[in-house]
Amino acid sequence: MKLSLFILFIAVISFPSAKAQSTPTVCNGYAEFCNKPYSSISFVATHNSYAYGGVPAINQFFDISTQLKDGIRVFLLDGHNSTKGTSDIELCHTDCTLLDTGTAANTLKIITSFLQNNPNEVITIFWENYDKIDPLRYKAEYDKAGLTQYCRTQPVGSPWPTMASIIQSGQRVINFIDTNANTATVPWLMPQYSYVFETPFQNSDPNAWQCTVDRPKNQPQPMYMVNHFLYTIIQGLSTIEVPKPQTAASTNSDNLNNHVQNCTNIFDDKIPNFVAVDFYDQGQNNVNAFSVVAGLNKVSYTPQNYGNGTNPLGGGGGSTGNKKNSASDLKVNGIFSAGIALAGVAIFIIIGL
Repeated sequence: MKLSLFILFIAVISFPSAKAQSTPTVCNGYAEFCNKPYSSISFVATHNSYAYGGVPAINQFFDISTQLKDGIRVFLLDGHNSTKGTSDIELCHTDCTLLDTGTAANTLKIITSFLQNNPNEVITIFWENYDKIDPLRYKAEYDKAGLTQYCRTQPVGSPWPTMASIIQSGQRVINFIDTNANTATVPWLMPQYSYVFETPFQNSDPNAWQCTVDRPKNQPQPMYMVNHFLYTIIQGLSTIEVPKPQTAASTNSDNLNNHVQNCTNIFDDKIPNFVAVDFYDQGQNNVNAFSVVAGLNKVSYTPQNYGNGTNPLGGGGGSTGNKKNSASDLKVNGIFSAGIALAGVAIFIIIGL
C-alpha cells in the first residue's frame, strides 16, 4: 500500500496539472491586458505556423518553439489524415507529400511544455480541418500531448472573461476549428465561425487588401481575424498559390499597419482580434507585426531580435523586424523565387492533375 501511494505521489509531481493560478499581475506580457476581456485584445497570429524549414512551401522561417520564444500566442494549424497508415493527425501544407512537419501531438507537446513553464500566458489555436477529421481524433492528439487539461470551453454568445480570469482558471488554451465541430463530444474544440470571422485570405496584390466578412460569408461575429499574407500566383491547368518570403519585410510593415487600421475603421472601430501573417519576424523601418499589434492594443513595443540568431533572407545577425533589402538579400530572394517556381511545379504534379 505504501509503495502504491509513493508511485501515485511521483505521478502527480511528474505531470503537473492545469491548476488554478493566483491573481496575475502580467498577462501575455502586459499588465494592461489582465483586466481586459480576451475579446478586446489583438494578437499576432502565424499563418500555417507549423510550415517552416528549407522548402519553398513554407510560411514561416522559424519553428513553433522559436515563435513562442518571440511572443507568438496564436497558431494556425492544418489537420490532415496521416499518410503512414496510422490514426495520427499530421500537420501538412496542402499535401503531406509536399510538406509534413509531423504529428499534431508532437507540436502540441511543445505548447504544453511552454504553458507549464509560463503560467501567465494564454494560447489560441485555430484548426483548418483539411480532411474533415472527427473532433474525437483531435482530442486524442491533445490527450497524448497532455494539453487537454488546459483547454477552455466558452459558451457561444457569452461575454469573454478577462485575461486574468482565464489565467486563474488554469484553462489557458482556446481552440477553434473551421469544420466538423461537435461540442457534444469535444466542447472545447469550438466552431470558429460562431465566434470569429475572417477577412479574405487569397491575396496577391499588396495594394488590394480587403476588409470584408469573407468566412463565413457576410456573417459577422463578435471577433475577427485579418488575413495579411501574400501569395505568388502560378497559372497552369490549375491555379497554384505559394508564399512570398521575398516581400515579407515590406508586407509586414507600413502595409500591414494600413490594412489593420482600415479594417478597424470599416468594422466600427473594432480592432482585429487576430492578425495573421507569414514570416512573422520580418519588417522594416522599425515597423513589424508586433509593433503594429502593440499599437492596436495601445501598449508599448520593445524592439527585439526575432528567430534563432540567423537572418533567413541573407546578411549578418538575426531578424529584428526592421529588415532592409541589400544586394545580397536580393540574390537570396532570387534564389527563393526560383525555388517557388519549382515548388509550383511540384504542387501541380501532386494536386493539379
